[in-house]
Formats: sequence, C-alpha cells, structure tokens
Amino acid sequence: MSTLAVLVIEARTHQDPERRREAFGELVQRFQDAAYSWAFRLLGDGHLAQDATQEAFVTAYQQLSQLREPDAFGGWLRKIVVSQAHRLRRGQRPAASDAMEKVGETAVDGPAAAVERIELKDKVLAAIQALPEHEQVVTKMFYLNGYSQQEIARMLELPLTTVKKRLQYAREHLKQIMVAMFAPPPAPVPIPVPVRTRRRTPGPADRW
Repeated sequence: MSTLAVLVIEARTHQDPERRREAFGELVQRFQDAAYSWAFRLLGDGHLAQDATQEAFVTAYQQLSQLREPDAFGGWLRKIVVSQAHRLRRGQRPAASDAMEKVGETAVDGPAAAVERIELKDKVLAAIQALPEHEQVVTKMFYLNGYSQQEIARMLELPLTTVKKRLQYAREHLKQIMVAMFAPPPAPVPIPVPVRTRRRTPGPADRW
C-alpha cells in the first residue's frame, strides 16, 4: 500500500481524532501547491485561486469518505478544485463565503492550521443548523449565499425590517450556541466516601 493511500485511510478512519487531523494535514501539505496551480490556470488570479484551493480542501475534508480508491486522491482533489474554480469564475460565492471567513481565515498557510479551521467552519455550520428555521433561512442566504438584506426581503416577500431583526436574533443565538459548543465540560462532582468509625473496646475504667 502506498504512503498516499495510508494517509487517506488514516485521515478518514483512524480511531484517534488527532491522528486523523494530522494525516489530512499531511495531505494538504502534499497537494496544496498542485491545487493552487490547477486553480490559477483556470482563474488567472492569485486571490481567486487561493479561494478555490481553500474551498477544495474544505470539500475534500468533508467528503473524504466518498473517495473509493485512496490512491486516486490527487485526481479526485483536482476535480474538486476545477469545480470550485468554475464556480468562482461564474461569479458565485463559495459555500464558505467571505463572511464566514471572519470566523478564521482558511488560506492554506499550514496543514495543522488548515485542518483546525476547516473543523471550526464545520462547527459554525452546525450552529447555523441549530437555529430556528426562520432565522436559519435568512442566515444561510446572507452569510453563505451572499445575498443582500434587500434581496432576501424581496425573495422571501418580507419587510426589510423583519429580515434585519431575524439576522440580529440569529447572530445572538449563534453566539450562545458557539459559546456552549466550546465550553469546557463540567468538572466531575466528587462522590462522598462514608467514613467508618471504629468502635472503641471498653476498658477497665469504663466498667466503674
């Protein structure tokens, strides 16, 4: 089995989450230059190529279980890069939009950092999914799809003030959800141990 296949398998199935992150980080390190080159050839712009590369690794991390042949990772990743590049060339914002980038820049500036930030994005997306449906809809349209508040109001046939309020409430709820996600687990409550007292044997003095 090739080293590449071992990394892919470890990145998606290793029992230790830390090892899974390390393995995918090594994949990022191996392919980041090639991925950027593929994107740049299609886009001809360094910033757009970096965005396409970043989004491709996010997608690859999320869909790694769908790769049937581990040794085919390079070709599979190239297809994802091309897809992201075409999306950007058509003027569509990537799934993790610029607003999402405020959570943490995901430029491929280091394998470990890339994996950590991908996982952070996953948590943000999970938090959005936990919102009430009416807040979730406007949040996805505004932050993920890049629509303006006016466009959202027009498409949903809502007053602009309603859209603004829902986004405001959604931000407040997201903050609460994210705080709960990253809160440390509560310390275990100590279980009291009963103390057994030793009965004193009566002595001669006690008999009087």
